[in-house]
Amino acid sequence: MKQRNKAETLLSWIALFVITFCIIASRRPDIIFNPQPWAEDGKIWLESIYNNGFWSSIYLPQNGYYQTISRLSYGIAIIFGISKAALVANMIAISIRCFFILFILSQRLSFIKIQYRIVAVVYFLTMPNLWEGYVNITNAHWYLSLYLMAVVLADDANSRSWKIHDFTLLIISSLSGPFVVFIAPCLILKRISQRGGIINAIKGINAFDITMAVCCVIQVAAILISSDTGRSPAPLGATFSLLVDIIGYRVVGGSFFPNDYITRMGGRHELNIILCAALVLTMICLLWKSDWRYKSAVLFPVLMLGFALAKPMISLDQPQWPPLLVPGVGERYFFITNFSFFCLILFVVNKISKGSNIPLLILAIVTTPFMLRGYTIPPMAEVGYRQDIKTFSGLASGESMQIHINPPGWTMELRKH
Repeated sequence: MKQRNKAETLLSWIALFVITFCIIASRRPDIIFNPQPWAEDGKIWLESIYNNGFWSSIYLPQNGYYQTISRLSYGIAIIFGISKAALVANMIAISIRCFFILFILSQRLSFIKIQYRIVAVVYFLTMPNLWEGYVNITNAHWYLSLYLMAVVLADDANSRSWKIHDFTLLIISSLSGPFVVFIAPCLILKRISQRGGIINAIKGINAFDITMAVCCVIQVAAILISSDTGRSPAPLGATFSLLVDIIGYRVVGGSFFPNDYITRMGGRHELNIILCAALVLTMICLLWKSDWRYKSAVLFPVLMLGFALAKPMISLDQPQWPPLLVPGVGERYFFITNFSFFCLILFVVNKISKGSNIPLLILAIVTTPFMLRGYTIPPMAEVGYRQDIKTFSGLASGESMQIHINPPGWTMELRKH
């Protein structure tokens, strides 16, 4: 009977994985039926691995930090052939999101009511303003960092399989972007709270803590040594007024509405001041009466957004901040903040509901039409990628060819084996 229950549970999780996979793909079916590399997917990862081999590039940082998941995914994808590489990489990117959803619904986060986790998952699957990163490997490290943060917030692993899961995710996520630097303080808060003070936190240090510390040091070293490599020298163009407008428009408004639907909001400075003030006051008021989990859940997106705005890659020769008020520009910088903002709203709803599900139901009813409005994501432009791959397949060994990829204007150069 016990074995039968385990088998049924496993089948249930597999079915949930398949359902979420299909939902993610349904928002932009071309990621499965007409897959194309996006930006660095082709120009950096696929080109480098195909031309020079996987092992010659796996140890190299890119844009100032290590991006292991991108190189690892295309290292796997290339095994299936150049024509299938983009599809396999996209499937890996989708799977990362699916595993994150399964983790949210698992017992590891049982301290959060299941109805709130379901609403969070539905939002995650339908949230707007994802065109830039939907779905590709080059932006997968944003989602891996969110996944790792969920592991830090969760109850500690108490089985071998969960420990393997946590360590695997920790290593891949931490070495796939600089975000472990912002997750490490959250883990420190957790350990201090769990172990009863700083001294006890140090005494009780374990393998997970040490592994995160090592990964953090590796990424910090990469940032310090090569922080300007491949990054735009353009000025930020930063002002406090612009910061307020970006937060009001892209974080608060963009969490619910497609950015092109609320374009005027970027210029409504008075409204954005009110929204920013309300957001900051809400976070601070809840801060004093909340535990380490809330503090960590606030600290992480704040640090993430701070880093993103301190070193954005928007333009090569123009100020970086002003274009963030243009719909569709720099969407990757707000994936985590928008999801975190919605989770903050769920936290507030839970605080005021006093055990009733009515406020949560109202929130779901009100937000669903807005989510559905931006559900369908336009496909990538047809730049001739598939035809170029067919032409490339017919080349003689040693010949090279420029292959068009998205976004329009990008190419990668492959040398036929």
